[in-house]
Parts: sequence; structure tokens; C-alpha cells
Amino acid sequence: MNKYPLVLTLDSSGQPHRWSTWEEGVCYKVKDLIAWSLGDEQIYYGGNNRDTGEQSSVSVPSIVAIRNLSKHKQRSAVLTNRNLFGRDRHICAYCGEFHPDNKATRDHIVPVSKGGQNTWMNCVTACKSCNNRKDNKSLKEAGMELLYAPYVPDRAEALILSNRSVLADQMDFLAAHLPKHSRARPQ
Repeated sequence: MNKYPLVLTLDSSGQPHRWSTWEEGVCYKVKDLIAWSLGDEQIYYGGNNRDTGEQSSVSVPSIVAIRNLSKHKQRSAVLTNRNLFGRDRHICAYCGEFHPDNKATRDHIVPVSKGGQNTWMNCVTACKSCNNRKDNKSLKEAGMELLYAPYVPDRAEALILSNRSVLADQMDFLAAHLPKHSRARPQ
């Protein structure tokens, strides 16, 4: 596990782009590619100068906008169980109960065997009991209803879902970019 936090990289207009490693953040800084920055700075230490014995250091902000970064296509998060459960806040779409990772499952609203796709709009978090009860049936056949609607996470939410160690200033920045319907909004 890397001891340094990831750097939130933005395009020059301030739109979230991706997570960068601290090494990439240092490269952006020393190559003067940072157009502007926000957040707390982290100091990274290098080697010692042969002549003076002084240790080199570079400070990199936690949020950096990169010069001439081409506008990215809005990408959503990759559909993994971790990201799905995060989007749905570990709440079963059928009974409304909270379930940790080891008790939650992915349910396909329209079963795959009946032509349902493995997409954000066809998947919800379900507890094992509700998923077993719904089985390979449609909602109508199972006599069940969704308690919330599925949605495709936007870029800011995708970044939140993909990083287990988002710093407070990074979370504040990303939260300001979340759509109103996002369940990733801090409560």
C-alpha cells in the first residue's frame, strides 16, 4: 500500500479528470505543467545532494489542474460490485436494509437470462435473501418493487467510488461537482 495519497488531477477548466500517483504529481510540478491548484500540499522527499548533503523535496497540492490537458470524455465508473455497492450505499433495493460487502449481492433488474444487460441501469444492490427471492424473475413475476432507481455515476462520482482514501479537500471539491441525484453526496 502506497503511503502517499493520490493527487486529484483536473483539466485546466477545473473538471475532474483522474487520480494521479504522487510520482506523477511531482513530475507535473517539476515540469511546470500545473496551471493552478487547490488543497493542502504534501511534501515529497528525494535523495541527498552529493555536494551539500541536503535532501531534496517537492511540495505538491492535493488537487492540480494540468495545462493543455485535452478535454476528456465523460466516463462513468467501471461497474464492479464495490462501485455498485458504493453507489447504492450498501442499501438493498428491495428491503431497504443496509448490508456490508459480504452480505450484499448484485441483482440484475431484468435477469441476464431474459436479455438483461450487465449495466449500471440494470443493476442494483440486493441482500442475499431478496436476491434469492427474486431469483430469475422479472420484478412483476417476483411481486417486488425497487425502492430506488438505478443511475449511471458521473465522472466526479466515479472518482469518489474508485479511491478508498479520498482526502477531505478532494472530497469537498468532488462533492461540489456531483449531480443532485447522486447518492455519493455527503450527508
